[in-house]
Amino acid sequence: MSVEPVLDIRGLTVSYGSATPVKGIDLQVAPGEKLGLVGESGSGKSLTALSVMRLNAGARLGGEIRFQGRDLLALSEREMAKLRGGEIAMVYQDPMSSLNPVLTIGAQLIEAVRLHDRVSRQAAHARAVELLADVGVPYPEERMAQYPHEFSGGMRQRVMIAMAMSSRPQLLIADEPTTALDVTTQSRIIDLLDRMAAEYGTAVVLITHDLGIAAGFCERIQVLRHGRTVETGAVDDVYARPQDPYTQALMGAVVDLTIDVDRPIPTAVEVLERGTDAVVAESLPPREPGDVLLSVRDVTKRFRLGSGRVVTAVDGVSFDVRRGETFGLVGESGSGKSTVSKAVLALNPIDGGAVEFDGVDPHRIGGGELRQLRRRMQMVFQDPFSALNRRQTVSQLIEAPLKAHGIGTKASRSEKVREMLRLVGLGDEFAERFPREMSGGQCQRVSIARSLALEPDFMVLDESVSALDVSIQAQVLNLLRALQRELGLTYLFISHDLAVIRYMSSTVAVMQQGRIVEMGPRDDLFADPQHEYTRSLMAAIPVADPAQERERRRLAAELDERTGASTTTLLTKGRA
Repeated sequence: MSVEPVLDIRGLTVSYGSATPVKGIDLQVAPGEKLGLVGESGSGKSLTALSVMRLNAGARLGGEIRFQGRDLLALSEREMAKLRGGEIAMVYQDPMSSLNPVLTIGAQLIEAVRLHDRVSRQAAHARAVELLADVGVPYPEERMAQYPHEFSGGMRQRVMIAMAMSSRPQLLIADEPTTALDVTTQSRIIDLLDRMAAEYGTAVVLITHDLGIAAGFCERIQVLRHGRTVETGAVDDVYARPQDPYTQALMGAVVDLTIDVDRPIPTAVEVLERGTDAVVAESLPPREPGDVLLSVRDVTKRFRLGSGRVVTAVDGVSFDVRRGETFGLVGESGSGKSTVSKAVLALNPIDGGAVEFDGVDPHRIGGGELRQLRRRMQMVFQDPFSALNRRQTVSQLIEAPLKAHGIGTKASRSEKVREMLRLVGLGDEFAERFPREMSGGQCQRVSIARSLALEPDFMVLDESVSALDVSIQAQVLNLLRALQRELGLTYLFISHDLAVIRYMSSTVAVMQQGRIVEMGPRDDLFADPQHEYTRSLMAAIPVADPAQERERRRLAAELDERTGASTTTLLTKGRA
């Protein structure tokens, strides 16, 4: 006797005016089942998820969406509101757009708990602290009093996952839930989702561009392209024997620790057009680095939490970056990577040490002098949604730095906008779109285009490809390397993805709890890591092979059990 699916989608279409980005998708998920929805940015993954929640404003929905036998498209808005966040929960790709910026993290978590559980405010507060602790937020009691802007991107995503889990829903839709997280935190979140599915029979739809994460977590895989399903099946079968050329192309674009760092990454588009065997990229040796462009010496930065506790986010960090090289900074979320980047650009004051860029300390100058220096130092932020003004079109966003610095005429700036769009793989039709009309990956490409518009010498790339699917990630990494060779750009490349760091960087520094614990040439560091923390990060990297990834996760769980590192389960029995 077959089990009735908790979610049953038949012939789903999503239309905006004359455009139909989702063109008849079927999708079924059984209780406790874990389905992976993969595909490139713009393939319809997130639109499908938003349709289940009925949150894609302005869209015309066709077909059927049934949850536990109920037709969601026939429910009133009031009836849908009762389901959202309770029986059906969703973790969104962009945590900042889901959190209220004027309410504390604690207030928002307490509200989520009390919305579904009839408990006292004191009990809800205790539950909220437990939720923060179990998704890996340090000092959870103190963090309750902080606001979303005081959390890193990875920390905000953990808060969203805690909120989604608070009601123990029957269906959880996780839209890129681990995008902003380092490999160890990724593993922790995936383990929590696993336990949720096993202990409560929660069906999980995991939308992800990380084929390694999907390989170890999902039981079935559904591949989307241009709003249609191109392949679906058991995870082992799809990974071992992908039938559709597009699925094969996606698998070929994965960046892992075995990729040849001297060649461009074959993108899905290239593989589809020319075939896997035809994509033979020429060797691309990097430029020889020049003299020191950026020097960071004993930089320290402290923050005071609401309780009065002082946290040292960066503790005596020192490194040099030479002209024309890529210096990679890797570590877990909260290790201090982004704080270092803001210190380099003098976006935040420092409490000790010094920064010198091309002989000038940006912390010791101001006004027009600092303005001119920052034209040469650009940054691509981790969260594209919060970095872009949502009231401006793409054209206005890319043109803004040119206008601010008085560069060019209106006509020349318009041509520069088109040039930048082409560089990052977006067509001219994107020029008049707003950020809300684009996917996360497309927004990040706009951020990169805006940073390139001023033709800087030095760029800080803070998790600049973490929001991108594997194929677009490959395009952007190839683009960044090509620009570096052609223009002599210097990069400070920050990432939690060791495989991407290995591909992009010539020198790598590993950060843990505000300090650099290991640093050296890329080949030496990856061939023979000296620090235990570096070795643990490498061991936590997901593998895009289901059997190998399940074995890696099993060994990691055994190690946690032996060392006592496993976390207290988030899914406590009964109600608080």
